[in-house]
Amino acid sequence: MGKQTGIWLDSERAYIITLTGGSPVVEEVESPVETRVRIEGEHKPYSRLGGMYVNPQKKRTKKQEQQLRQYFRMILKKVKDADEIFVFGPSNTPRRFYKELLQHRDLAPRVVKYESEDHLTRNQMVARVRKVFEAKGSLV
Repeated sequence: MGKQTGIWLDSERAYIITLTGGSPVVEEVESPVETRVRIEGEHKPYSRLGGMYVNPQKKRTKKQEQQLRQYFRMILKKVKDADEIFVFGPSNTPRRFYKELLQHRDLAPRVVKYESEDHLTRNQMVARVRKVFEAKGSLV
C-alpha cells in the first residue's frame, strides 16, 4: 500500500501521523475552535435588544460550529492524498470528523477505522497507528 495516515484529534489540536516507508512523520494542526468565546458586553444569559430578548449562547454555538468546520477543512487538506485513513481521539470531535470524512466520496472508501481513544503521548499515537495498519496487514 501507499500512504497510511492516522489522525488523532480533539477540539484543541490534531496530530496527523503519516507512515510511508521509513520513520513516521507527525504533523500538528492547531484548532481555531475557541472553547470559551467571550462576546463583547456579555454579562447575563439573556440580553434585551429593543423589545426582544437575545440569547448570546446561540451566537456562541454558531461561531464554534463555523470554527469546527474550518478546523476539519484544514485537516482534510492535509490528508487528501492518503491511501488509508485511521481516525481516533477522545471526546466527540473525532467522531464528528469521522462522519465528515464519510461525506466525501473520494475519501470515504479510504477510511479504514475509527476508534474512541484517550489522550496519548506522541509516541503512543505513532505506536497505535502502526498497530492498526499492522493488524490490517497493510503496513508499508
